[in-house]
Amino acid sequence: MDDIEIRKHLEAAEGYVTLGMNEDALAEADAVLAQQPGCEDAINARAFILLGAHRYADAEVWLEKLLAVQPKNVDGWIHLAYCRRRTKSLDAAVEALETAMRLRADHPLANYNMACYRAVQGRHEEALRLLATAIRKDAAYCRLACEEEDFNNIRNLPEFLSLTGQS
Repeated sequence: MDDIEIRKHLEAAEGYVTLGMNEDALAEADAVLAQQPGCEDAINARAFILLGAHRYADAEVWLEKLLAVQPKNVDGWIHLAYCRRRTKSLDAAVEALETAMRLRADHPLANYNMACYRAVQGRHEEALRLLATAIRKDAAYCRLACEEEDFNNIRNLPEFLSLTGQS
């Protein structure tokens, strides 16, 4: 399968995802993987199709395959953490997210997600520091934090209220 054919399959997969046709999208990624099992773009596509379909255990397998060939893929580590929180444990999620943060300490989503995890763990000062970093990098996290259930145990702290503009 040549690069043009691969690109066509992956564009078709993207189109199917847009239409909510995840099984068809997976079939397009699988068509590439049947010919080129190590195709990183197809592995990535399959992982994110499964993630979008909330099939976290399946997505986790494909994210692990992706990270085996792209160990410095920060987004891959962030999404693996997201899956592990839902399939394994908070500790497993933290471990994956720590890898992402070692690769890019200022990544706003990594900081936001770790703030969530730390808040749930009762590590309030660290959660607030991480949340502040996320908001400083991307103001959209301020709005998200206001609705995030993971912050329920710090929601009324003056520092949280100040960070989210509620004080």
